[in-house]
Amino acid sequence: MDALKQIFDSMVDSGELSPFLVMSILVLAGFAGGWVARLLKLPHVTGNILGGIVVGPACLGLIGTPAQLHDLQPLSTFAMSLVAVSIGGHLSYRRIHNSLRRIIFTSIFEVGCAVAVVVLAARLFHMNWPMTLLLGGIAASTAPATTIALIREMRAKGPFVKTLISVVALNNIVCILLFVMMRTFVSAYFESGETVGKIDDALILSAYQLLGALSLGFASGWLCKIVVGRPKFHDFSTILLAIMICDGLAAYFGLSPLLVNLFFGVFLGNSSQVAEKQLTTLVPLEPILYVCFFTLAGVSLHLDAMLAVGLMALVYVMARVLGKSIGAALGGLMGKCSPRIWQNMAFALYPQSGIAIGLVVLLNNDVNIPEEIRQAVGAIILAGVAIAEVAGPFCTKAALARSGEAGRDRQLLVDFLAEEFIVVDLKARDKWDAIRQMVAFLMRTHRVEHVTQEELYKSVVDREQEMSTALGRGIAIPHGRITKGPAIQGVLAICRTGIDFDAPDGEPAKIIMLIVTPEDKRDMHLKVLSSLSSMVRDEAIRSRLVAAISPEDAMEVIEGEDARGYNYFLD
Repeated sequence: MDALKQIFDSMVDSGELSPFLVMSILVLAGFAGGWVARLLKLPHVTGNILGGIVVGPACLGLIGTPAQLHDLQPLSTFAMSLVAVSIGGHLSYRRIHNSLRRIIFTSIFEVGCAVAVVVLAARLFHMNWPMTLLLGGIAASTAPATTIALIREMRAKGPFVKTLISVVALNNIVCILLFVMMRTFVSAYFESGETVGKIDDALILSAYQLLGALSLGFASGWLCKIVVGRPKFHDFSTILLAIMICDGLAAYFGLSPLLVNLFFGVFLGNSSQVAEKQLTTLVPLEPILYVCFFTLAGVSLHLDAMLAVGLMALVYVMARVLGKSIGAALGGLMGKCSPRIWQNMAFALYPQSGIAIGLVVLLNNDVNIPEEIRQAVGAIILAGVAIAEVAGPFCTKAALARSGEAGRDRQLLVDFLAEEFIVVDLKARDKWDAIRQMVAFLMRTHRVEHVTQEELYKSVVDREQEMSTALGRGIAIPHGRITKGPAIQGVLAICRTGIDFDAPDGEPAKIIMLIVTPEDKRDMHLKVLSSLSSMVRDEAIRSRLVAAISPEDAMEVIEGEDARGYNYFLD
């Protein structure tokens, strides 16, 4: 009995839970919250956060001591880094080359308006300038982890999703740089009483963050590309180690781990086909990492902070939402987005968590700024995060559903019919020139690494010389073959003036689809040809495609209800 009493006393005296037990509680609470959310048809993210609140200090208090949160910080950092790599990979030029206008305009306006409206609201409620600048700098951020998790949960895919992910990536790059500048100005004001002379310092520090993260991220990507190209190295281990090295070096050099890993993902996404595949290597880890991250966010939320700052937190949240809404609408209109993109974009940008919390931590480490300023800004931001992370996922989920792209991340019969593979207003001397331009476009936008451009052009020309691929009614589907490749690939071109393709009815081709088929995909080739020819023979679809003024307009036609019966899901 004495031995049992001794064991019991030692357990009571220690008082601290093992990190493994803390992790287990975290995961179980997250899964339980997600299960309840699924039953109630709520976003899984919201369920994870609520699960964290239940087991955290605000409710049961099972976990959430400062020591435990400190021990779990590397897990949170790694989860954010994984999200950053994934988002960076979506900034692939071949994916966004013909949507850069709307992405850039939307990013600039939503960031600018969010900062401006928060600054104006803070001044109207008599906040001092240091607090106002710091709140404005942090207000620009959007939660990348929440965005990615909800997109995965809803299996969303399309121009809206592509625009959203790219806007979130650029948003957080600008936010981090803007915060560095604002913090430098405020710190200089309290240190020396003046800020004008510190403009150079602010620019230098911002440039260091940007160029340092860019250099470290690209260097890591280059090394990773070399390593994964050699069969003896394990892909999963390589990418896992690369992210940990990026996090470690970022901390050592005083850089943002998020920025470093984002640029690491950008390099992989714009590199070789083998390197780009590494972006999906850690997908099996994502579910449990996301659950841990969002549940930990729930544990860390200071609900008492909402009560402490009260009205100021509400002003901040409402001003940020208003700024994001106005900016996304203006940016969408200036960027010539379709209504379904700009009308839903603002709702998808409301969540705010990891980046904002990280910036508050950086702010608390700046001893030149008075403690009362740091505490006030931190309380307002944490209260805003609490509201944004509980209510924000509902808005993002609604935006994805209203955009019409939920449930579309599945294999289609014709998978290459995407916005980035469409060119409008093609101009060519004859059909041979048109084929050459389309082959060059396909080589730029696809990972065709097993054949040269000239070899592919010759393959298409040889087939065209055997028999014209014009179908009549202004349609032509030239095609060629390659020895191997991941799938059937292709591009779509629209030529309003028409090109003579020796059609049986003599009508010039205005809709031209180039298809490249690997040798082992011949059976699928016939199904794709049949689907495409049936689709463009539809008078309504054909006339709307010819009238499209941008790749986005053409994609709206292809994704419309009239065309979905032709390009159906295979699962």
